[in-house]
Amino acid sequence: MSAKPQPVQYGDRQVYSVAGFNHGVGGWLQRLPEVWVDGEVAEMKQQSGWTYAYLTLKDPGEGASLQALVPRSRLEAIQPPLRPGDRVHARGRAELYAKRGELRLRVSAIEPFGLGLVLRQIEELKRRLGEEGLFAPDRKRPLPLLPRVVGVICGRDAAAKRDVIETAGVRYPPARFRVAEAAVQGPGAVPQILAALERLDRDDEVDVIVLARGGGSFEDLLPFSDERLVRAVARCRTPVVSAIGHEQDTPIVDHVADVRAGTPSLAARLVVPDYAAITADLDDLAARAGRALQTRTHRCRESLAMLVSRPAFADPRSWITVRRESLLRVRDGLDRWPGGRLERERVRIGHAFDRLRLLGPAATLDRGYAIVQDAAGTVVTAAEAVTAGQRIGVRLSQGRIAATVEEVTE
Repeated sequence: MSAKPQPVQYGDRQVYSVAGFNHGVGGWLQRLPEVWVDGEVAEMKQQSGWTYAYLTLKDPGEGASLQALVPRSRLEAIQPPLRPGDRVHARGRAELYAKRGELRLRVSAIEPFGLGLVLRQIEELKRRLGEEGLFAPDRKRPLPLLPRVVGVICGRDAAAKRDVIETAGVRYPPARFRVAEAAVQGPGAVPQILAALERLDRDDEVDVIVLARGGGSFEDLLPFSDERLVRAVARCRTPVVSAIGHEQDTPIVDHVADVRAGTPSLAARLVVPDYAAITADLDDLAARAGRALQTRTHRCRESLAMLVSRPAFADPRSWITVRRESLLRVRDGLDRWPGGRLERERVRIGHAFDRLRLLGPAATLDRGYAIVQDAAGTVVTAAEAVTAGQRIGVRLSQGRIAATVEEVTE
């Protein structure tokens, strides 16, 4: 602790130096207890190497400002991080920066408050739900082309109800609606909206649900960022269109709904088709079908005319005559075929017989040759196969001779 500043005596007056005065006031301020200060973050200064961060807290009503010295660890513990414009409650002790004579608050605790706290809670909820995949595009369902019944959740006698029903009625006169009225702001809004949502989701005729509310303050739209309602919309088996507030309003239910509409009127245009456009499309399709049918009919008539103009259709008997002549030729051919075939086979067999006769032993015998056989009938082809005095047989072209071998000459 620095020594107590001492004044310098000038006659009958005691005079403090600027540094002495600042140190004295600073020492007195340090004896004050810690207090809570409510303010809006107007400016933030911090760097990675600094131990402390410097904030400027502003009183939005009076315009007064106060410098605050905050440990970086305290500031980094706040998630999501503080931003200028956030409202906070800071607990600390007043101190005087002696070198400059500036009053500041040395902060020991700091936390978001009021609207800033709510915004942070909403951002944190949005982050958690996003990590769970509730905002993923692939889980969004397409809206039905022609819904049988459109479910509408809105406030009692609300302008949003009229915007949806009247706009949709003009766009598609056959449209049918099932309206579930509920409180759309205040503490009882979420339970009533949940009950209405469950009732319409159970209705088998309801093909799409519009969650509609007109514009309002941030606080008025808070029910549509409630986690219970957001998860209920995600669980719905019926596609849900979120039409909350104005175009710039984006409660969390906008992110989880299958389709976001900036206004209730826009939601009405999204959930029902344009009757005039559908009628025009149907008329165009009918005209195209008629033209296609006429073209097809014309082509069929041309094909039929070409068929009728052919000789076979001009004189059907000529076709029969041609076929009869063809059949007669085939019959004549069949009648001639057995005799011709037999003659060809007779000639072929005759030729084979002649070749066989020429090559056979009888033809050789006819030319004066003979075949010698021993007593066993074996053909003798060599002189050494017989002996003198052996009985042999000689086969001639005409008859057979029995003889005895008188001499063998090799």
